[in-house]
This record gives sequence, structure tokens and C-alpha cells, in this order.
Amino acid sequence: MKRVLVSILSDHLIPNYLFIKEMRGQFNELLFIDTPYVEERQIAAHLEQALGKEENSVPRVVVESDCYQEGVQTLEKANLSQDVYYMVNLTGGTKIMSLMVFDFFRKLNSSFFYIPIGKNTYCNIRDEQMLPLQYRISLKEYFTLYGLKFECDNRLLKDAQTTFHFFEKQKKLKFILSKEVIHAHGGATAEDKRYYSGAWFEEYVYLRIKQELALRDPYIVMSLKIYRNDLVHNDNEIDVAFMHDNTLHIIECKVSMNGYGKEPQQVIESYLYKLAAISKDFGLVVRPYIFTLHRMEKLSESSLANIQKRMKILGIRNIVEGKQLSNPKIVF
Repeated sequence: MKRVLVSILSDHLIPNYLFIKEMRGQFNELLFIDTPYVEERQIAAHLEQALGKEENSVPRVVVESDCYQEGVQTLEKANLSQDVYYMVNLTGGTKIMSLMVFDFFRKLNSSFFYIPIGKNTYCNIRDEQMLPLQYRISLKEYFTLYGLKFECDNRLLKDAQTTFHFFEKQKKLKFILSKEVIHAHGGATAEDKRYYSGAWFEEYVYLRIKQELALRDPYIVMSLKIYRNDLVHNDNEIDVAFMHDNTLHIIECKVSMNGYGKEPQQVIESYLYKLAAISKDFGLVVRPYIFTLHRMEKLSESSLANIQKRMKILGIRNIVEGKQLSNPKIVF
């Protein structure tokens, strides 16, 4: 019997995409249930693109997101085949959409599934069995699902061993930064100037995470530029970004918080707000961090308390400083 995988679409397509990829080989066709809003914003096209399909190649039924009776009637008028087996992913859309889809498809030969947000599992609703998701989304897949393009530059200015040794030098100095960092403007070459001005720290964070989490190139990048509408004007720049367990992590790397004409607390808070603003564009579960060698213990107790309060409000995961980077493993 032919199998059709049904997806309810909304702004956030990650659960839809994950389930489709997880069920590869277990279905013959796809069916999208979406809304006029989804159609207007071409959200279904983002999913088709990520899946490597032609735009408008997947059949869809368009319902109103908040009209239960009308939605059921629309599904009934769609004349969907009763001679197939439907695998229905109830994740996505509004609660009303989930109800109308469930009530319609339960009369047919169907099974129902749900993916909890932020967990790499999916649930077969009929037998309440929780199963692990094996598929892992790459950065390209992730941003494609949000209709975004990006560029990155993973080229290293110096080899990994040099960068790791340079970090150890700062560590031995208890992160009272060495003369190369302090006088970076006097570098012998433009490349040295860029490296010692801060690129070395971005490269260290990138290399350290890549090594520690055993990430391949499609899952971690440096110098990420995000483009929404064209490839001329980028909306945001991120020092390091990586996917781990299907969750996007973004990192702002700052060697120091001094020298900006502001107090360190003000500088830190400005980066917290920047990270929070960027994160809103990238889905429901994003983990933003600041990595810094700034000696946070030098801040007053009140400043540290205010920073922690801001982090909690803005959803910033952590500020990882030199002492934590000195540990054998970074805790994410």
C-alpha cells in the first residue's frame, strides 16, 4: 500500500524536515497542510528547497489556521485517496490545525507522530513509544529552512598548533594579554595584524569546538554572514556558528571588553542584546554564547548580577571565559 507522509507547516520547519529525513524509505509521497500565511511567505518552498525538490512539486491543502470546522471541510473537499496509508506529523501549525488534521485523518488508515521541541526524539502517538531521531541537520539545511543564505570563511590565518600554543601563552599569563594582542596594530603584516587583533581567538574557539565535538565542516563555520533577500547586503555577522544535536549554537568571540569608550559591563550588555536580536531570526531553540578572555572576576558584584539578569531575560546561554576554556572540556 502506498504511504503518504503528511506535514503541517508553519514558520518553523525543523520538526517537519527532521521527521521527513528520519522516515526516508518509509513513504512514497509527501503532502503539506498549510495556510494562506504560509503560502504568501513561500515557507513551503523553503522546505522543498531543503529537500532538493522543485518548488510547488509537493501537493498541499491550504486551510485557515484558526477555523476548525472550515478546516475539516476543506480537507474533506480535497478528495484525498482512501486507499493509502498516511503517516501524519502533528508537529507544526496551530493547535486548531493539529486538531482538525487529527480528526480528519483518524477516519482514514493513518498513524500519528509528534516531535517534542528541543529533543531529538519523536513519538508514535498511538502506542506512546518514544524513539530517537538519528538524522542531524547541517547549517546549510538549517538556514535554508528559514529562507536564509549565508557565506562563511573557514580559512585559518595560522595553523592550528600555533593558535593552540598562543592560547596557552595567554593562559600562563592568567589572561593578562600578551604584547602581540595589546600591540596588534603594529603587526609585521596585514595578516598578522588581523590575527593578533582577534582573529586568533575566533580560530581557537572554532578549532576547539570542532575538535571537542568531532564536528565535520557542514556543521561548524567561522565568520558567518547571513543574507535574507540578496547576496549584497548581509543582515547579521556571527563569529562562530555550529549545529550540535540539531540545535543551532551561535558565538560572539571577544578577547577583551576594554577599549571601546564604555565600561566593560556596557560593552558586554551590548553584545548580549546583539545576540538576542540575531537569535530571534533563527528558530525556537537557539543557544547564543559570548566567548571572551576578559577577566570577568574584575567586574563588581553588582555588575555581574546585572549581566546575569540580562542573560536570563534575553535567553543568552552563557558567557564562557578564559577559566572555563582552560578546562579539558567546554560545557554547552
